[in-house]
Amino acid sequence: MRWLVLAGSVLFAYLALFPGGLVLSTIDSACAGPDCKQPLVEEILLGVLYGSCFAAFAACSASMALYFFRTTVAGERLIRRALIAALITAGTTLFIQFALESPFAALATLAVGGAVYSTLKLRYGPSAEPELPDASTNGHGKLNGHPG
Repeated sequence: MRWLVLAGSVLFAYLALFPGGLVLSTIDSACAGPDCKQPLVEEILLGVLYGSCFAAFAACSASMALYFFRTTVAGERLIRRALIAALITAGTTLFIQFALESPFAALATLAVGGAVYSTLKLRYGPSAEPELPDASTNGHGKLNGHPG
């Protein structure tokens, strides 16, 4: 298992190169001309989002490398937190890029996603859990009126 975690560490180090390169491209763009101009607010927003993606992927890589050398339960929790952070930052970045290109489609997608989530939460939420069996029956179900 440790070798698989080390392979994951190498993979996330590789994946961190992409948002790192995008941070550099927002600072020094190779594109020139009037078609390449973006508003300053968009450049700052995308630079921050790409930087947070880079940090999250680098944190995943570092936490997995640490787990390879020292296997602990705290290391597992650190990997879990880093993976959640990477998922949140990557998802947020992709959604904001989508919203910058097509704001109405992004709002419609968000509304449909919220409706689906709410419907599933209402239908399969905590109140939909099956009732636990009575512990006094010792796993035998109902006794059909017969004394135990």
